[in-house]
Amino acid sequence: MNFLIQSNTARLPNVLQRTRLKTASKYLVSLQHCNFSATPDNDDTSQPILSPTQTSLALSVHFMHPKLGMKDYEILSRATAFLVNVDPIEHTSSPHETLGTKKGRQTKSAFPHLKSNKEKRDASLLKQDYAYEPASGPRRHDYQLNWLEFCPVNFRPRVHVVASSHVVSPWKWPQYYGQEWLKEVNEEHVRYSLEVYGSMDKSQEIDGEEGKLKGSFGPVAKFALNPYPIHHPNGLDVAVIHLKGEDDALENMKKMGITPLNLHTMSQLESTTDPVFEPGEKVYFHGFEVYESNKVDDETLSSNDSKNQEDDRIFHPYFASGTQSFGSPDRFLAKTPSPLPEGLCGGPVLTTQHDNKQPLFIRGVVEGIVPPNHENAELAGAASYLPSYRVREFIDFAERIMLEQIVDEDVFQRVIDIKERKLASRGTVYGEDQMNGGSNKDGEDDEITDPNILTNIEGLSEDDDTPNIDKAYQEIVSSLRQHHTPEEVDAILATVEREKKEVIEILEKEGGDMDDAIAKVRQRTYDERDRVLKELQEQMQNESDESKVIDAEVVTKDEKR
Repeated sequence: MNFLIQSNTARLPNVLQRTRLKTASKYLVSLQHCNFSATPDNDDTSQPILSPTQTSLALSVHFMHPKLGMKDYEILSRATAFLVNVDPIEHTSSPHETLGTKKGRQTKSAFPHLKSNKEKRDASLLKQDYAYEPASGPRRHDYQLNWLEFCPVNFRPRVHVVASSHVVSPWKWPQYYGQEWLKEVNEEHVRYSLEVYGSMDKSQEIDGEEGKLKGSFGPVAKFALNPYPIHHPNGLDVAVIHLKGEDDALENMKKMGITPLNLHTMSQLESTTDPVFEPGEKVYFHGFEVYESNKVDDETLSSNDSKNQEDDRIFHPYFASGTQSFGSPDRFLAKTPSPLPEGLCGGPVLTTQHDNKQPLFIRGVVEGIVPPNHENAELAGAASYLPSYRVREFIDFAERIMLEQIVDEDVFQRVIDIKERKLASRGTVYGEDQMNGGSNKDGEDDEITDPNILTNIEGLSEDDDTPNIDKAYQEIVSSLRQHHTPEEVDAILATVEREKKEVIEILEKEGGDMDDAIAKVRQRTYDERDRVLKELQEQMQNESDESKVIDAEVVTKDEKR
């Protein structure tokens, strides 16, 4: 049974048009669960407008295949991409709160360089001496850490480059591209690059409802990407790829004003009480319009003779606002003043248009548009995007793959064990076989049924004190729920249950004092956590191979493309 969130009786179409593709079919699936909705923008016009040149990057995919008679790299596809931070960060309760005094003024230091130098020293020391805690973000239980947080910071990327799968690897989308020669192309024949665009005349004004920035814009610098993208396992149109020489690249991007965006963790998405979808919520689309005909559709993919034609398409930063109208589990629709132009696929969807100096969290990733000639006028031309919870599920999937390639098998399995203490009883989005990677050892424990043992466990006997003990237990649980999220309480109680079973096993097999057994089990829990993190640190340090480090590849706008 299909259940679609909608604001009226009209239903969501099962055919979507990509902004960089010809009309293509995309079927909706049944609603599975609701997770998170960001706070809508407050329309504070006193704050500067957030430019898409700060949040978005121009992605170009070039290819060369000798079997196709090619002697040089040529353009294959172009669209929008953006950066999302790997590590979660602390954020205010409202994304629109400003830093400063109650009067709204920013507090300034007489020696700002001292703070900057201290931050640089702390960052350097953190990479040299990895501590047994995540590099950043709010305090969480072990199972709540993202997959790459189990890897020391100097062995994991700082950002993911998020883009549309059909732009990164067109050959993976035969339902959209029927050309036989494209089947010969793969990652070995392509190279990826990101360009930072800036104003050539210092003008970045929004041009009315079109959302096209006024003025002339051009590439400021080009950055190379590693040719190892990871695609969504279930066919959603999203992929991640990573920067070459990341530290140097990010340092240069920061100087050029690029802002890496953020994505809430799965524990935050699951614990929020905010609605997943609200009709009428305002969202903002950032990215680049691509001028001229789309050669990835009309020329490059229709004939390999196009290699002799000069690619004269250009990027231009584009901004558009939208109002949410319909939603399904995998995509939301938003009405825009006019259909989004070619090139915005893969761009970020935000909930604010103002640069309020706070961390920016994405609402989703642009997927495409409903065909403008759709029979339902309410849906025709609407923008379609993947909601943030689907993006988070995919990022978790990608980070798990990356962690498995970085660490030894036994260490990776221990990380799985830590994560599954929370996930095993709930299942996962991608199914047990694909995502869990192993059986739940804790779930295989035999239940203790010996009445002689059970009567010695507090709260389980029929003594006169049992009601008082149960009442005290309930009061403790009630207190926990007042100070912790439901997910944290579940984790604490699950740990208590597991440790209780281990205490019973010790008393059954070895006997002895209960307090000693409890202390032994609790220490075992601490030792397991520390052992995993310590082995990660030692493995990374011992197996470091500096010869595998790729230097940054920064290409200026004057370099021949």
